[in-house]
Amino acid sequence: MPLEGSAFLALWNDVDPERDAEYNVWHTFEHVPERVGVAGVLSGRRYVARERTEDRYFTLYGLEGLAALAGPEYLEVVEHPTEWSLSMRSSLRQFQRYPCSALLSLGAGIAGSIATFRFAMADATLEAAGASVVLEPFLVIAGITAVHLGRTEADTAFPIRNAPTSGGTESGSQFVLLVEGSDRAALDGVADDVASALEHGFGAHRTPVWKTFDLAYAIDRSSLQHPTTRRQPERRDLRQRLSSS
Repeated sequence: MPLEGSAFLALWNDVDPERDAEYNVWHTFEHVPERVGVAGVLSGRRYVARERTEDRYFTLYGLEGLAALAGPEYLEVVEHPTEWSLSMRSSLRQFQRYPCSALLSLGAGIAGSIATFRFAMADATLEAAGASVVLEPFLVIAGITAVHLGRTEADTAFPIRNAPTSGGTESGSQFVLLVEGSDRAALDGVADDVASALEHGFGAHRTPVWKTFDLAYAIDRSSLQHPTTRRQPERRDLRQRLSSS
């Protein structure tokens, strides 16, 4: 379905292997609900590629606007993390964070898989109409149900990238394309065609970096256990249960 709001936050990360099981419990039941409870954050989805040891996790938050990431409630959870969150931070690896203004969001539903593309362009004037001409033909092909395109903003209060990549820092404007589909293998099969369209249709620098993931969890504000609470309660009960098992 079209993403709600005018912005989204895309994050990729790995975690120390010995804490992988704990990470999944913490991220699903404490971290993502806490973020979705913040004013201006509309929804959260977490994705995983369980067969990989690198590029294993992707998280997507729908935002009313990028201002949500500079608001007092968001700053509160970032600057004053729960004990569990503070403990998990040191175990995160290859963390990359892209706050994006949404340029285009087409399609329907929430699919079971997603392909993520990161790329750079010298020309920052890409408009929704032009992007639609390039991307809309991919809908339905290979089970693709939705496409979402975002552009990072240079004046965002947070860095675009928090970990080095093998290709180095690209010049120009940074973009994120999200392609949802019903079959991850089919997304893998068509991803090179999408990347080629980004290069030739948009003039992307180099070949866009892409990975595919399976949906593991999705939640919006109405589904929170405490939807009217300013900050969702930390899950000490789950952490204690894990430590005693």
